[in-house]
Amino acid sequence: MAEQSFQNHTYRPTETVIAWLLALIALVLLVMQLFFGRDTRDWALLFVILSAIQLGWITRAYVVRLQDRIILTEMKIRAAELLPAGQDTQLSRLSKQQIIALRFASDDELGPLLERAVRDNLPPREIKAAIKHWRPDLLRT
Repeated sequence: MAEQSFQNHTYRPTETVIAWLLALIALVLLVMQLFFGRDTRDWALLFVILSAIQLGWITRAYVVRLQDRIILTEMKIRAAELLPAGQDTQLSRLSKQQIIALRFASDDELGPLLERAVRDNLPPREIKAAIKHWRPDLLRT
């Protein structure tokens, strides 16, 4: 990812532009049918459906991204509360997916598993498999 600055910090998701474009095409087709008598209803319906599918995909993607940000914050706080001073800084050496996998570790397992994940660069799947006392995340969507 490129370094962010004032000049390039604005986020314009392409997916949203596509959804709006599909909806606009549907609107134009419906207006053509209403005012000009052209039979474009089926095409308009197709574009409405495509727009709805696109918006559904965007919604899911944004929910997961937001949850990931919340989990990262939660793990930083949890690590700062549970681990000896300075050990919580090891989280910064892990990827987002590795940190998210660590959230299932019990309080007693968090420190040793964090050290092992950093030392051995464990992939998320192996981090989860190494957990002996699972801490469930029942609020994940």
